[in-house]
Amino acid sequence: MKERRFSINRVTAPSDYRLIEVIHGLENSTTLQQLFDGKEKLQKALFHTKLKAVQDGYGVWFERNTAKIYINTRFLNKARDDYLYLDMVHVLVHLKQFLDGKDCNESVEYVDRTTEIEAYKYTVEEARAIGFKTKDILAYLRFETSDEEFRKLVEKIGIRKRR
Repeated sequence: MKERRFSINRVTAPSDYRLIEVIHGLENSTTLQQLFDGKEKLQKALFHTKLKAVQDGYGVWFERNTAKIYINTRFLNKARDDYLYLDMVHVLVHLKQFLDGKDCNESVEYVDRTTEIEAYKYTVEEARAIGFKTKDILAYLRFETSDEEFRKLVEKIGIRKRR
């Protein structure tokens, strides 16, 4: 793996934070800089993004109704650093989609949503930038889903398994 460009403040108290108080180094992501049309705009978005640490739910997600990123405190404290970083990249893609007025179309299956496919493509790009090999990316993507959904997601985001 390449040198890590980020750090995580593993806060334990459920509360509201600025994203930059918890995850440091997201502004160095060339993937996110491209998505947000430059480092300056990315830094501004990161500065204003709120993160709410909560005890319910699981993982990390973007809530369109509040325009906040939510994270389960247990997940924040137990997740692998690189996975947590990539999850933040993923939800920041959703934040940008929200800012751009894109519809997440939740009536469509998760792995068929264009917003999810776009978010995973950016996340995979960032995973490669921090040194993930294809096998590492596949392990990261293997969240709680059926084999069929996993195969479909991998195919849609263009990852080829090596034999």
